[in-house]
Amino acid sequence: MFIRNAWYVAATAAECVTERPLGRTLLGEKVVLFRTPQGQAAALEDRCCHRLAPLSLGDVEEGGLRCRYHGMKFAPSGQCVEIPGQQELPPAMCVRSFPLVERHGFLWIWLGDPSLADPTQIVDCHWNGAPGWPTASGYIHYRANYQLIADNLLDFSHLTFVHRTTLANAAFPNARPEVVPFEGGVRLYREILDCEPSPLHRMAGRFTGRVDFWNRQVWWLPSVFENWAGSAIAGGDGPPHERPGALHFRHFSLLTPETEASTHYFWIHPCEFPDGDASLIDAVGEGIRMAFDEDRWIIEAQQEVMDRSPSVKPKGLASDVALNRIRKMTAQRIEEEAASTPGHPPF
Repeated sequence: MFIRNAWYVAATAAECVTERPLGRTLLGEKVVLFRTPQGQAAALEDRCCHRLAPLSLGDVEEGGLRCRYHGMKFAPSGQCVEIPGQQELPPAMCVRSFPLVERHGFLWIWLGDPSLADPTQIVDCHWNGAPGWPTASGYIHYRANYQLIADNLLDFSHLTFVHRTTLANAAFPNARPEVVPFEGGVRLYREILDCEPSPLHRMAGRFTGRVDFWNRQVWWLPSVFENWAGSAIAGGDGPPHERPGALHFRHFSLLTPETEASTHYFWIHPCEFPDGDASLIDAVGEGIRMAFDEDRWIIEAQQEVMDRSPSVKPKGLASDVALNRIRKMTAQRIEEEAASTPGHPPF
């Protein structure tokens, strides 16, 4: 169903606090996130090994998380460190812990084989709140499979029709990107010279005329979308993204499947404005939220149609090349993981 040997965003760093645990379903797994009084974030399976009560109903204490049913306390490692009324702590009294890395304002979790968890594979989102990069951000809960959202992000020909008041650019349907596959996903390159700016770019860049637009996108398997986009006044010297006074957006959409029919959607939108006016970030954030509401409206409706008619398969267009490539790569990775761990996985 999902690629498991990969890093996914479990939560924003700000969501994981010392006052209370956070229960969340990730790739169909019930997980509890908590932060110790010393600030260490941890992730455990969300069930006590004693009577299977949810640990997300428990209390964060010095040294770990205490179950609210019979009071057993579990360290961030998952090992039971206290059993009220019993001195012996059997080694088998433990719950599964998951590798968790706090980076770029997010908690990244690895739900597969822990021996393969390499933090260097985490996608670089360092623009999130970096100096000179005011950042809008948000979270969306989708009632749709994550691959439908991936399809949407990998085919921008829909912008003209779905995002008429935000991201629309009439040149998009005829401006096919260059698609370059690599081992970990695909890269897409698009440049449109001498075009009308989208409503959002016009506002954020304070453009009064035509612009030269660029798009540099990367889809990192299994589910991180990076979009470096921007505009510069049309007709300048050199590539648009290298010109002084250009508008830069460094957007990331970070998808984590909740179940086969629902998705956690985290996003950040760092901006570099031509005149350095950081006050524009609120308006940009509102525009991005409006655009994502427009996407969710159509994607959740699409999911409903597919649920009603599961035997009907979509037909393809030339603009589907990137999304088809990612679907194929995803299926191949899932098959490879299944072949390497026949039956129940050992982790």
